[in-house]
Amino acid sequence: MSSPGGPWGSDPNGQQHAPLAGQPMGSPQQPGGQYQGFGQPQQPQYQQAQYPQPQFQQAQYQQPQYPGMVSGFPTPPKKSRGPVIAAIVLGVVVVIAIVTTIVVLVPGGSDEAAPQPTAKPTTSQSTPTAQPTAANPDLPPVVPGWQVVRAPRKTALYDVPMEWELDPDPDGLHAYGPPEDPVTLRGVADYQAGFCPGDSNSYRATSGVSARYGPDDTTVATQTLAKFIELAHTRDGVAPVVETGAPEQIQLPGNIPAVRVTARVTLPAPGQCDSASVLASVVATNNDGQSSVVLIAAADQEVEGAFTGDQLNQLTGSFRAE
Repeated sequence: MSSPGGPWGSDPNGQQHAPLAGQPMGSPQQPGGQYQGFGQPQQPQYQQAQYPQPQFQQAQYQQPQYPGMVSGFPTPPKKSRGPVIAAIVLGVVVVIAIVTTIVVLVPGGSDEAAPQPTAKPTTSQSTPTAQPTAANPDLPPVVPGWQVVRAPRKTALYDVPMEWELDPDPDGLHAYGPPEDPVTLRGVADYQAGFCPGDSNSYRATSGVSARYGPDDTTVATQTLAKFIELAHTRDGVAPVVETGAPEQIQLPGNIPAVRVTARVTLPAPGQCDSASVLASVVATNNDGQSSVVLIAAADQEVEGAFTGDQLNQLTGSFRAE
């Protein structure tokens, strides 16, 4: 599939948009603004006034220089090589005399060559294929063999397979839809990123963390999934066909209750980089009566190396607090 929006951080007027509703924030947020994630919001941080400190010039002392000094340490005097050369010449003469005596004492020594050591056959070894490196090796995954994705602003973690590519900036903002009403994601990871020639925003699967308004987790999960599918999978004004499953009550790591909603999406007019069939899933949790923190994931189906529905459940089921 191809991301129709792509990552962005501000609109043409330079205004940042709130991750929850996409409303312009104007000036930077003041302490005590809206927060939705795992745990408690951080307390406002106040900057202590800074006063110039008196500067003192440290006295400079000239390092005394001595003959033969290199980096402060004296160079040892060179030793004469005459005695060493004489010892080497004497040793060579002694060795020649010993070899000559051995040849004379061994009968037929001039006709029989000494056995030569047999060279060991060399074997060619193929270089092993380099294995992907975990993006956050200090954080243990809950899915064995996978790697951990961080979404620091939401104090959230989740796992993806090792071959997935993580955004180098875990707080990098990715969005679907117009700035006035987008679905935004942070802590984004992609599978087979850039697989479609000429489209750097293409991928076979993607995931990311956000937060959405709603009175409870079920409402947030259902509405967020519908909004994401509408914005990410409408092609040339043609809306996709969506079969949405019933909401599931699940337990996330740490015994955190959550709601997961999954849908199968069919594109009537898929583009060059699109699969005709996509699975999309949203997990919502930690609702405070106004909004929930959510994990969104989607994967192309019926393509080579497709990320399966069971794997999608493993990914979304690994959503947890950092």
